[in-house]
Amino acid sequence: MNKLLLSAFLVSSTMALSVSAKETLAETMAEPMSPRNIQVLLEKDASEVLLEVKGPYYIFNPQNGARIASGLLGKRFMIRELENGLKWGEEFPGIHQIYIKPRSEETAIFINGIQYGGAVAVYGVAGHVNVVNDLDIEDYVRAVLSTQTGSLEPEALSALAILTRTDAYFHSTRSDQSFWHVAAGDVGYQGCALAVPDSLVEKAINSTKHLILVHPTAGKNVPFAATWTEHSAGKTAAYQALFRKEGLTPDHGVAAPHAALARQESKWTYTMSKRELASLLDLKNVQSMELFVDQPSGKVYGARVKSSEGSEDVDFFTLQNAVGKKHLLSSDFTVTMKDDQVLFSGYGRGHGAGLCLYSANALAQNGEHAVKILNKFFPETFLMNLNALPEQQ
Repeated sequence: MNKLLLSAFLVSSTMALSVSAKETLAETMAEPMSPRNIQVLLEKDASEVLLEVKGPYYIFNPQNGARIASGLLGKRFMIRELENGLKWGEEFPGIHQIYIKPRSEETAIFINGIQYGGAVAVYGVAGHVNVVNDLDIEDYVRAVLSTQTGSLEPEALSALAILTRTDAYFHSTRSDQSFWHVAAGDVGYQGCALAVPDSLVEKAINSTKHLILVHPTAGKNVPFAATWTEHSAGKTAAYQALFRKEGLTPDHGVAAPHAALARQESKWTYTMSKRELASLLDLKNVQSMELFVDQPSGKVYGARVKSSEGSEDVDFFTLQNAVGKKHLLSSDFTVTMKDDQVLFSGYGRGHGAGLCLYSANALAQNGEHAVKILNKFFPETFLMNLNALPEQQ
């Protein structure tokens, strides 16, 4: 297995599909290239995966770039890792990585019944397979927005399109030596089948094509980890404060007056037993819980859970996943324990960092355009048109 060779193949494949290849941010941390692809992890360490290709295709060996097979009518088999290589209907002796690329715009690729655009890389490790979708960032933005937008105003949707593209460029330019840039489950990516032509999402993407936000960092203008939350309840948190990792974002959140006015309307509560919470956190019992709060925003970024065996620190996302996203609705909450009961009381919806969609929609309804909406939530950033960057000689 050669990780760098596979990465190099994915990058070279991206270059081949690009209109023009520009100096990459990963090498210089200066200006992004446009356009480029993003690699999305679809399956990790699976024993087998149902892989179907409808239409003509090529199969390449990422280790040397050689074409090893092709098909005209499509193919549908489980793909698995054998001791001597991958097997997809036929066996590929000595080959543990393959890259499947459509030969026609009409070709469709399905992984476990879900349709994906672009190409697919499959690599096997120790009897398991991993599947990565290699696709154009504009198609990625279209797919992500098609599952997460709800009923947003057109200008709010355009702002969200710019943020999604910004986040995609951040991850793709920060991880050029990785097998993949983002995991599908982390970004809500569910393939391309939900995208609807001539929809509001399509219009938002087309009207903002090649536009991203950049943040001045160490003398360079770079894309950053751009996030959004459903309802901030009045204030947003900085990405670093909540996610506890570097995102090249502004180091503070902002006030969201529209969400502040609707704070009480967004109140929620959830009650569970200490025994249930202990089980979900894999603890013997729960005696108390201390919250770690980002003071500027009031958002909870972690908690220290004490039991008879000691204490354990968990971040907000671990706690939310354990309790359930439908129960622990936001990071703006308090905890009260009485007898055997644990009461979570909070405000808003979502993790609380980045763009507040509730406020963005209100601003759009008041006539604000996407650029001004973004400026309110990311005041230290500015727009960049990737298509206007000069060619590298």
